Amino acid sequence: MRIGVELAIKTPIDLLISQLEKYDSYPFDRIWVPDSSISEWEIFTTAGIVANIVKKARIGIGVTSPYHRNPATIAHAIATLDNISNGRIDFTIGRGSRPYLSSIDAVGTDEAVSEAIFIIKKLMHGEKVDFSGSSFNFEGVSQRVTTKQQQFQIYIASMSEYWNDIGLEHSDGLHVYSTNTELLSKVKSYKDRSSNSSFRIITTLGYVEPQEVREWWVSNFGKHYNLQKLSNREPGEASVSELESELTFSDTQGLQDQINKMKEYSIDELMIAYRRPEDLEAIASIVSKLDIEDN
Repeated sequence: MRIGVELAIKTPIDLLISQLEKYDSYPFDRIWVPDSSISEWEIFTTAGIVANIVKKARIGIGVTSPYHRNPATIAHAIATLDNISNGRIDFTIGRGSRPYLSSIDAVGTDEAVSEAIFIIKKLMHGEKVDFSGSSFNFEGVSQRVTTKQQQFQIYIASMSEYWNDIGLEHSDGLHVYSTNTELLSKVKSYKDRSSNSSFRIITTLGYVEPQEVREWWVSNFGKHYNLQKLSNREPGEASVSELESELTFSDTQGLQDQINKMKEYSIDELMIAYRRPEDLEAIASIVSKLDIEDN
């Protein structure tokens, strides 16, 4: 099992760069560079910095969206990053925040995600794209730079059965949220059904401090209708302690218990999210003490 950590979006870029210089000594298999409208930095610029500074860990891009970043832009950026990093890039694509997309007049159909994956894969492999869909129309489009990797992983961010189905059909895996056993059982069934031998499942936990941030994190996911449906319950039905046990950890034993749970459902990777820059050292210390053999 891979253990990855998401860069904290509220970390100023100068502090982020100084932290990146230490990453090769940290016990993380992957660094995730998120795409957020409230981030202190832009995703592809920062991913280029990560690829240049960090030499060992793989690099995850996303979740990014094809509504405000055209598939041609995404493909060009990802292929360039894959070359800079010597073939260490994968990325997650998804629907994104509907309120944010509406605020910048970038709302589109759900089909844009699967159409974007089709286009991006072809462009990154050096193919000329002629495509007419509900969201994108490409006429004889190609790019000079191709990925260094032959097998390139594109995941779909999913918080519903609908996106699980889209991910199974069009992507190389699902990026989900929570270690709720009902949810993990469902996504494992998608992995088992996939004809793609490289199909992978990533889930997310938060190391979110202080307490008010933890409460916000748990409340936010606890109210999410589709995520709670994936967990076979209604929003607001689960207790705070139950949600915390599925969405967060605070020490090595807590994370070890989560890892053991994930083993039962053949989860391939954990992404750890956090908010305060100073929490990175604590997370690295926790992860360094884990027993993840035979994963």
